[in-house]
Amino acid sequence: MPSEMRMSRLMLLLSAFVLAACNAQNRQSCVRHQDFARVAVDLFRSACVLTQGSFEPVSKFAAVGHFVPVGKEDLSRLPPAVAEPDVQALWTLERDGGIYYLSLPRDCCSVKAERADSAVLLEHFDGLVRQPPKNTNIELRAEQSVQALFETRQISYAWRESGSPEETVLTAQTADSPDLPVQAVLNLTHRSHNGKPLILP
Repeated sequence: MPSEMRMSRLMLLLSAFVLAACNAQNRQSCVRHQDFARVAVDLFRSACVLTQGSFEPVSKFAAVGHFVPVGKEDLSRLPPAVAEPDVQALWTLERDGGIYYLSLPRDCCSVKAERADSAVLLEHFDGLVRQPPKNTNIELRAEQSVQALFETRQISYAWRESGSPEETVLTAQTADSPDLPVQAVLNLTHRSHNGKPLILP
């Protein structure tokens, strides 16, 4: 009996140790994903927003920031979530454990994060949107959340001068699934203003 009691106590201690280790590992993973989200928004601000998504300044930013260009042969091997069908240029960056993609589809500039905390990313994206260029209004274009096997969220804002026929649309999309190639997508798109809500895919 004493032996069985000692064995039971040992198993309880072992279980507690494993649980504590798992909780610590989960906390560390959460913190890392929060950091990845902040980096993604910072990269989006520098690579897409400040350059307005123009090819030459984005390419220069990628070169200075040590992004690695993806060749045409490798593009075909990447999923559409990473490399859009009309992508003109694509770069990758690995920083402090995070993997990011910078791409230039037609009329768009995009930053994607392989892993990112959705709440933190949307919070920092909101902070970015609240700093529009001078004399520019902020207008909500779309917001939706879908809960299926995992939650996906999409939100879009437009920066537009009063009366202007053109607008700059900033979009954040997040998905809480470890099985997807990317968990966060940030897009900047220039388009004509038609007063209609933005239709998100």
